[in-house]
Amino acid sequence: MSLFLSRISKLSAYKVKNARFFSSLPESSPYLLLSSEKLGETCEGNETVRQKLFDPRKEETVSGSEKTLPKELEGDILVGASKGWVLSMDKKDSSLHLTDLCKPWVSSSPRVMSLPSLGFDPCVTVKQVSLSSSSPDECTVAANFSESQLSVCRTNCDSSWTHFKTPFPLLQASDLMYSKRDNAFYFASNKGLYMGSLHLSSNKLKYQELRFSSLPKFPEAEWEMLDTCFMSKHFVESPSGELFFVKWYRQFLHKENNNNGRREVEDIHSKTRRFMVFRQDDNTKALSYTQDIGDLCIFLGKSEAFCLSASLYPGLKPNSIYYIGSGLGSYHLPSGTVRPYNPLGSPKTLHAPFWLDPISS
Repeated sequence: MSLFLSRISKLSAYKVKNARFFSSLPESSPYLLLSSEKLGETCEGNETVRQKLFDPRKEETVSGSEKTLPKELEGDILVGASKGWVLSMDKKDSSLHLTDLCKPWVSSSPRVMSLPSLGFDPCVTVKQVSLSSSSPDECTVAANFSESQLSVCRTNCDSSWTHFKTPFPLLQASDLMYSKRDNAFYFASNKGLYMGSLHLSSNKLKYQELRFSSLPKFPEAEWEMLDTCFMSKHFVESPSGELFFVKWYRQFLHKENNNNGRREVEDIHSKTRRFMVFRQDDNTKALSYTQDIGDLCIFLGKSEAFCLSASLYPGLKPNSIYYIGSGLGSYHLPSGTVRPYNPLGSPKTLHAPFWLDPISS
């Protein structure tokens, strides 16, 4: 079995409701990639595979149709995802490919697009990747392959990547996000104090301080608990062009074992404790805390964050965040209620998979 398959087969530790099999799945629906299994080989010797996915609308696992694994992807590992496309990398030579193999609605012959070589060995396994369009034939790809630089290339145009140095590490900074409204890529600094932007019209990195016009009013004990959490930061744009800044708080917990009077840590895992959502004012650019995003729902994971109108996708819960990372679940913003989706297995062995957003322009 190729590395491409083994990398995502580990994700099957998440067990949800009984799986259903479909010869084809509806395009207009978000899915979560869970695993991929090898089914056999074609007469030409190509591997045939099938993806298992989680459907958040029906809260059950579904299986896509049988597909042929392109030769270019054999030996590749998944490193990022954006707008339904997955970026894969060959560990031998660090060559990169964009593919729609994981889209459940794609035909039996998925597309593969080769990207320029990086020119160096990337230092991170899972990258933050963002595409400026769901059509990779004419788009800009942005990613962070090293700790303090943003890498950009235009498909079917650039023969090499352009690397922009950043004054702060990107590894533990934030997701990359493309804003269709502003024609720019956005990311946050390590502590969420600054917003970095790369406008495609100027092709130059700029920074601005993040200003918060309102903050949540929590008891002091709640703030103290949040100070002990790991916080990740995510920009996401709504279908109408509203910009949101999301803080995701996860707390590390452990179990202890008494071994002859000695207390030893037996297991360490993380748990989602809270999300904070801030809406950007179009005029002042200030961020204000909100627990009401209306009909919208946000999807967070290792792929680029995206936002959907729940009313267009019956079954999705409005005013909620669907997440994969410290468990699989949804978070209702007004009530702070977490709804887990049967995430069984040891958290230490789980790998955060990718949300695949519906077809977009």
